[in-house]
Amino acid sequence: MQASFISAQELVRAVLGVVGECFDGAQDRGAFLVPGQGGLLALLDGLSASQASTPVAGESIATHALHLAFSLDAFTDWIEGTRDKEYDWESSWTVSTVNEREWLAVRRRMADQAGRLREVIERRAPVDPEAAWSAAGVLAHTAYHLGAVQVKADVLSNGH
Repeated sequence: MQASFISAQELVRAVLGVVGECFDGAQDRGAFLVPGQGGLLALLDGLSASQASTPVAGESIATHALHLAFSLDAFTDWIEGTRDKEYDWESSWTVSTVNEREWLAVRRRMADQAGRLREVIERRAPVDPEAAWSAAGVLAHTAYHLGAVQVKADVLSNGH
């Protein structure tokens, strides 16, 4: 039996599908979310600034969201080809509380970043191995934080 291979574009489409699931939720079928279940953006939109600022099992949801927003800029830069920039990853974990205006701003920022990230992955990952590697990294990183935020939101909603 002869092996068949998928193209770089097909692989990137699959990665983009799961990246989309992380941010927007599962549509007709999910790689890891139940179809119809919302993603990170809807989860964050369902929380007040006060809830997001409440520490749960360590860091607050706001801290995770701000760190993820920071990391999306770094990953997008890398995928785009900007690889000589220094990032202060430690500082991305320093803010733990937000007011309503700040919480709205971080949610809008993340929605904008998700769109830009998808465009950059689609354009660069099929032709640049470093970009493809980083696309896989941002997928894993975003999925991790989606899970962490979901667990923290569940704890908050159960009053623990």
